[in-house]
Amino acid sequence: MKSEQKNSVYEIVTQRIIDFIEQNNELPWRKPWATVESAQQNYKSRKPYQGVNAILTGMSGFSSPLWLTFKQARELGGCVKKGEKSTPVIFWSTIERKVKDDEIEDDETTKKFGFYRLYSVFNSSQIEGIEFPEINKPTQNFNPITKAEEVIRNMPNCPHISRDGNGAYYSPVFDTVTIPDTFFTPEELYSALFHELVHSTGHPSRLNRFKQEGDDHKFGSQTYSREELTAEMGSAFVLNSLNIANESTDNNSAAYIKSWLRALRNDPQMVVTAASKAGRAANYIMNKEADNVVGN
Repeated sequence: MKSEQKNSVYEIVTQRIIDFIEQNNELPWRKPWATVESAQQNYKSRKPYQGVNAILTGMSGFSSPLWLTFKQARELGGCVKKGEKSTPVIFWSTIERKVKDDEIEDDETTKKFGFYRLYSVFNSSQIEGIEFPEINKPTQNFNPITKAEEVIRNMPNCPHISRDGNGAYYSPVFDTVTIPDTFFTPEELYSALFHELVHSTGHPSRLNRFKQEGDDHKFGSQTYSREELTAEMGSAFVLNSLNIANESTDNNSAAYIKSWLRALRNDPQMVVTAASKAGRAANYIMNKEADNVVGN
């Protein structure tokens, strides 16, 4: 009976997310933690990043919201510090091409094709020679949710968790999870934390999902995008199973998922595909013994 109830929760959450995505054209993702006084933005143009780019820069681990490309830094009289690694952002656009009309011989029509281009940007803290404005990091304080902490404490082979970072991310190289200590609400904290813990279940010492899906985890690839869907779906499953999800976490999860669906041809049914892997990951995190066998 418990298994049927668990599966029902997962199915209900999956359908709810699909419905919400299909009914809302505009779903801006909101960063659920406070790190800076302004939005993530390109320092030269002062244009805020949107969609996936706001997510990528926001979860990068830097307290400053200011970014520049290598070329822009040089143009402003600065340079990127030696050994610093860039953060990818996406430029989305369309191009018009003439294509033959299959129904009319020797006739051509103009169609629009979407494409994206990756750019590498560096945070202001990675750049020297430019006097950037000082950014203050706020603090938030609230009591932890006992049942969420209990799940984390009982997660099999739980990775090391650092809760004082400037962003939320999982490092597969070091097998560590990092999140900030400045979330607006405890529910949003656990939403992000379980998202990163779902990522960690792909490690070879757990569900070995990364190897099973192949090595193509290049940013923007379908494998990469599906993994992001899996992580957010898994987080939503855990929060709803613990009855600590709320409208804010549900809406932000839907916005996050929709932003990655763009790389998967905007097909909401990809959520269903990701839900299967997300379910196994959620079961693992919540220590459901029957589902914790690697390779099942």
